[in-house]
Amino acid sequence: MLQIGIFVVTISALFRQQWLGAFAGAIILLLTFAPAMIERRLKLALPVEFTLVTCVILYASFALGEARDFYEKIWWWDLAIHGLSGLMMGIIGFLIIYVFYMTHRINIAAGWIATITFAMAVCIGTIWEVFEFLMDHYLGLNMQKSGLVDTMTDLMINATGAAIAALLGYFYVRDRDSLFARRVIGAWANRKHPKIRKD
Repeated sequence: MLQIGIFVVTISALFRQQWLGAFAGAIILLLTFAPAMIERRLKLALPVEFTLVTCVILYASFALGEARDFYEKIWWWDLAIHGLSGLMMGIIGFLIIYVFYMTHRINIAAGWIATITFAMAVCIGTIWEVFEFLMDHYLGLNMQKSGLVDTMTDLMINATGAAIAALLGYFYVRDRDSLFARRVIGAWANRKHPKIRKD
């Protein structure tokens, strides 16, 4: 339903001849399929909840933030979007690394898994900020709002979300006895990837 919502907003922008908004909407719509593409490319079974949350974040960013001006109406909207996206990208990054860890394809300490998780999420957040800059510079959009201040604030909030995801992953790999482990990673791993490390 969220993907349909983004599609409707994009088509609406086309009918109103808002070409830049329609282009941005098409890009956002493609990004909602990123979890499915990750699953196919890496043969990784991500929980359906991650696809849902990805769609929620992108819908809140484009359909509400850009099309409905929530970024202007609600001062904390941009911060919330980047914090949640940093956390989500960190968790997805951790799950990708964890698949290789639990199937014995890599053997590294929990600290290194957390470090890679953090780096992946921050990298994705940085790429998004580059995307915003390119859209603003070449297509005349206003995704960066206040320019450098917006970009740096977004990067810091994204890094905070990534750090939380890295810590959650670290404690799971270390002792597997946290609420996050039982509710999210443990249930997913046992259901989708039964060949778990015993050590």
